[in-house]
Order: sequence, then C-alpha cells, then structure tokens
Amino acid sequence: MPITSQQHLRLRATRGGLFRLGALGMNAVLALSGASCSEKSFEASSAASARESGETSPVLIDPRDPASCEACHAAVVSEWRDSQHARAHHDSDDVYATLRKLRIEKQGAHIPGQCGACHNPLDLDDPESAAAKQGVSCATCHQLEGIELGEGRKGVHALRPGPHGSFRGPHELAQKASPVHGSGPALPAILDGKTLCLACHAEEKNAAGVVTCATGIEHAESPEAESCTSCHMPELDGPSGSVSKRTRHRSHQFLGPHLARRRGEPGALAGAVGLGGTLEGDQLVATLENRSSHDFPTGFPGRTAMLVARALDAGGSELARNISTEPLKQHPEAVLNQGFAGEDGKPALAPFATKKVRDTRLRPKERRELTWQVPANTERVELSLRFFLVPPAMAASLGLAGPETLPLELPPVLIERKRGAKP
Repeated sequence: MPITSQQHLRLRATRGGLFRLGALGMNAVLALSGASCSEKSFEASSAASARESGETSPVLIDPRDPASCEACHAAVVSEWRDSQHARAHHDSDDVYATLRKLRIEKQGAHIPGQCGACHNPLDLDDPESAAAKQGVSCATCHQLEGIELGEGRKGVHALRPGPHGSFRGPHELAQKASPVHGSGPALPAILDGKTLCLACHAEEKNAAGVVTCATGIEHAESPEAESCTSCHMPELDGPSGSVSKRTRHRSHQFLGPHLARRRGEPGALAGAVGLGGTLEGDQLVATLENRSSHDFPTGFPGRTAMLVARALDAGGSELARNISTEPLKQHPEAVLNQGFAGEDGKPALAPFATKKVRDTRLRPKERRELTWQVPANTERVELSLRFFLVPPAMAASLGLAGPETLPLELPPVLIERKRGAKP
C-alpha cells in the first residue's frame, strides 16, 4: 500500500531527545566512541535481524536536517546545497513556484500535495514547514528500506521508509558503523544508479492523461542505456567527508541544466549533444547526435533547444542565419521541443493540454541531419546549440524574467567549406 502523508519517510520525530549536533559536538562523539563509518560486507538478512533485535546505534541527530550530516559528510552536503534538489521547494525555484500557483488557481487545492510528493517530500502536510523547505535532502533518499514503483506511486509515495534515523547508501556498512545514527547494507535502489531516481523522474501525465514528462520511459527504451548516476552523479576525487576512507565519491550536485544555468556555462549539457556537419555547394548539412540515454531535451516539458547556424564570408562577417526572431516559422526542424494544445486546438501549457501536437526532440543515441541553404559566398558556417529551461514565449506568458529564462549556449563549432566545393 502507498504510504500516507502521515507516514512519509517516518521523518517526523518519533523519539524524544532529538537534538542538533554541531561540528565540534559531532567530532567529540566520534572521538569518544573511536568509531567511523567503516565498510563491512554481510548478508542483508542478518542486518534485518539486527534491526529487529534492537542492535542499532542511538539516533543523536535530527535525521531530517542536512546540517546534522555536515560534520561527518561535509563534501556531499556542500555539493547538495548547490544542487537543484536543495532548491526543489517552491520558495527556491521561480519557475516551479509560478506554475504551482497557476495550477492551484486553475485545478484546485489538491495541487500542493500532488506536486509536493517530489518537491517537498519531507512534509506533505505543511509545505511551508522547515522540513518541507529542505526540498529533496539527505533523509529523502537515504532513510529508506526500498522503492515500490507502480501506478499512482510517485515521489514520496514510492518510497518505503526505513527505521527512524537509519541511513543507507551504495556501500555495505556494519549496523553500528556510526555512533550517532543507524546504518545497514547497501540499498539496491541506490546501488543500481536508477531505481531511486525513477520515483520522481519516470513519467508524468496531466489530468487529461497526456504524457508531459517521460524521462524514465525514454531511458528504459534507450539502446545501451547508462545509469542515471553515471552522468548526473559523476565520481569525484576525495572522500565524501571526514568519516570516509574512500578516495572517491559521487557528486551530490546532481548535474543538469539548472546547475549549468546558475553557473552560466554549459556544464553537463556540453557532453549531451555532439555537433558537426559539412558545407558543400550552397547547402549545409548539420548533424546533431544525442549522446544521452534519454530524449534531448527531457524533463520539464517546456525545455527547448535550438540549432543556430550563421553563414560567414571569408572575412568572418555574417551573411545570414537560419533563425532569428521566429524560430518555429523560419526553421522549425532546428527547434527541438514539445508542443501541446487544448481542446480548442490552440497552444496550451502542458498541465492544461488535451493533446501533444509536436515532439521534435532527439531520441536517445539518435544522430539527425538538418539541411540549410546558404548564400553563394559562404566560406564557413558557425553552429551553436542554445538551450532554454523556459523558452521565450512561455516565459513571457508566465511573467518570468529571471536568469532561468536566458539561454545556455554550447561551445560553437565551425564547419569549413570543402576545398574546391563552390556553389
């Protein structure tokens, strides 16, 4: 059975005496105990028996507060603070906040609970609480016994909570590895690098049954699909914190377009799509190769990528470009996006649409060619890919004008005319 909002993650304090330990206090506990989170292999069944018999560490931290984790796991907590997971709450994401407000107005009071299952999973009952404002934090993903995916089970409703204050990850840990919280064997849903992610990133349908987001489905259909974590949580040098003896750890910045936009650089997008092409006669043949294991763009249905081609003469002056003010009219094939419409056939935002009318995104591992006729004296063409979290028209309709509306541009590629190939 799906867990109720009252049961979510068992993260409301069920024991008295919880308190927050600062770095000094935490280090004192570790020093006195002589313990660290040491690695140890053992059968999951024995770990379950240990839990049942009460052989667990006392819970001396607030498991819902990432600050409690920071003294021992500083590197990953610092990375998480820079991630979109830490900004999942509507107070921290203008795009989500704007759409959430609009949906409440149009669709009703159930929207906060529906969206909150992924955006404020620590507290569905009070989306304005301190726990809710943590977004998707340490406890959301690590205080678990497993994942139960299926129809109607999304976000927190797909999470099977573990014992209070007991954390699990991708490594085998002894039951009392930590003196301040419980631990246990590696969690398969984390270890496989995808199942936990699918609790929120599998598929989303609107009220009319129109699929608006299907990253997980796209991934499942991808040939030679890599795990989610292999791209979005790459391995970094150094331990995850002071208690780890490992020399590498997986990044908890959760690389993606939001992080890239905040930094003002392509980031993970730079490796997602390859650009190339040939210039012969009066025709450019541009190639786009989706190197990711899902559609590009994926996720939020408004995301849009545009291939911009600039024809240059021998001196580098611009002669023409394929798109400027009206991309969908000037070169619609160069716009990679989804389009939705309402019952009246007019464009509609994805949550309110009754049908999908356009999907020109690149499929996983797809290589696509686009053509464009260039002026006769073109010597080279500059190709660039512009990525929008929110495309200009949508931003205008929602009244958004912040940095999230600005494009990210991948490094340009120059296509030189082949020698002797003149129009």
